[in-house]
Amino acid sequence: MESMGQVMQDLLKRVERLRAEALKTSSEAPDENQDLPPKKYNDAPAISTEGCEKCDYTGTINTFRWEQPEGYQIPVQIAVVENCSCHTERMFQKYNASESFNAKERGYTFKTATIDNMNREQFGVAIDFVRDIKRHLELGTWLYIFGDDARVPGASKEQGAILNAYGTGKTYLMQCMANAFSYRKIPAIYVTEERLFSDIKATYNRASEDSEDEVLQRYYSVPILMIDDIFTAQYKEWAEGKLFSIIDERQKNNKVTIMTSNYSLGRIRERLPMNGGKIGSRIDGKAIQIEMLGPDRRALNKNESA
Repeated sequence: MESMGQVMQDLLKRVERLRAEALKTSSEAPDENQDLPPKKYNDAPAISTEGCEKCDYTGTINTFRWEQPEGYQIPVQIAVVENCSCHTERMFQKYNASESFNAKERGYTFKTATIDNMNREQFGVAIDFVRDIKRHLELGTWLYIFGDDARVPGASKEQGAILNAYGTGKTYLMQCMANAFSYRKIPAIYVTEERLFSDIKATYNRASEDSEDEVLQRYYSVPILMIDDIFTAQYKEWAEGKLFSIIDERQKNNKVTIMTSNYSLGRIRERLPMNGGKIGSRIDGKAIQIEMLGPDRRALNKNESA
């Protein structure tokens, strides 16, 4: 039986041989296609650049690392395919969460937000979520920001204060997060539920450039999907089915999903009789919940500006 030292020497020789072969291949003269332009994603026009030499215009980089799996006495070499930085940059140019914001909304940030005793904990959770977004992207964590009017009487009595479920800053908080993602150039889509359904319905027009499947795939696959005012639409059976398919696909594929809503999870079933129970269960299994009950800040801002 070979000694451990001999095994490691053989492995190192193999690695050096592979590295030498790779260097030899890369230094060889190009083939007859050398004058062709670099490959682009799916032969589609690049958004801002033609690609990246680091990844040979593929969007991915193949790397190797040594690992010692449990039960193995010697390390083994593992091949890993990782997205190149240019892939994320291109995706951001397609999916910029704050792209549709007006000038005022683009000014909503955590630094300029009015934070007090009624919302400090909620903002803290959101700020931590953004700071730790790399880990949440790996885990597919969700965030559910809600304020349910049905919970106001009990919460008001418990806290000894007059609380509201509306105007408490749910949308504002999510827009602060959207601007933070844009600042960090993290690909994300921000959309109201009404706009989401409008995008799908627009594909039924013969003049539409996008198919329904293309629009749905966009909502299925974007790294971060932010849906404002979910569960407020006038639902028909098709709309409820499409919403469930988006929620279900993102849950299965561990895609970060952030929502604002006027419904606690237990009441979604009341709003969506066909799929509400299943949607609520999926959100409950994936999401950090942020409840926002407090003063009506819209009314306060109106009075202060009067």
